[in-house]
Amino acid sequence: MVKGLVVKNLTVAYGNIEVVHGVSFEVHEGEIVTLIGANGAGKSTILRAISGMIPVKSGTITFNEQEITSLRSHKITELGLAHVPEGRGIFTRLTVLENLMVGAYRRNDKAEVNNDLERVFTLFPRLYERKKQLAGTLSGGEQQMLAVGRALMTGASLLLLDEPSMGLAPVLVESIFEVFVEIAEAGKTILLVEQNAAMALSIADRGYVLETGNITLSGTADYLANHPGVAEAYLGGKSLLNL
Repeated sequence: MVKGLVVKNLTVAYGNIEVVHGVSFEVHEGEIVTLIGANGAGKSTILRAISGMIPVKSGTITFNEQEITSLRSHKITELGLAHVPEGRGIFTRLTVLENLMVGAYRRNDKAEVNNDLERVFTLFPRLYERKKQLAGTLSGGEQQMLAVGRALMTGASLLLLDEPSMGLAPVLVESIFEVFVEIAEAGKTILLVEQNAAMALSIADRGYVLETGNITLSGTADYLANHPGVAEAYLGGKSLLNL
């Protein structure tokens, strides 16, 4: 069995409309794996199904050798999987610190919670500077940092990141993606859904291309970055070697 995430023949539907069609992929422990594809390809739907936000029509999802296909979201979180959704989903009327502690509310390991809080503030110094500030008054980039920090506070070993660059200035995107690399180097596993394919492939180990609910291509990040079809569809007709 694979330590990490294994998705087999996953099919997801909204009512009678099937949007993910028998998708299979793996995310091994310690990897950054990205799902790339156009809007409406089914990327976010896959993340929602993995984290238990929406039901699975058929197929199986296994996390660290335990099947989680039918588990509720809070049970999946307790097993060590955290979802940072598109749009961030922070609590705007709570402070930065309160948002972070919400992530740890099911944990009993107080000393480790404090250690994780220190790690979050080290990764995102702006959050420390604004820890008493209401989350709703943060900039978009700071809110994204907070959403990732809150996921880390759950103690998760696997992070599902859905469109973390959305609405952010390029310089902020670069800095946040550098933090994702640091998080992975510290032993976390990341499944990344991202419209900015060039940025996603620049930090990923492997990737999968999703088109209309089907995986049409997979391989190492370098292979995908320099594949003519990927370059034409997602990289403006250029390989990453030419960007």
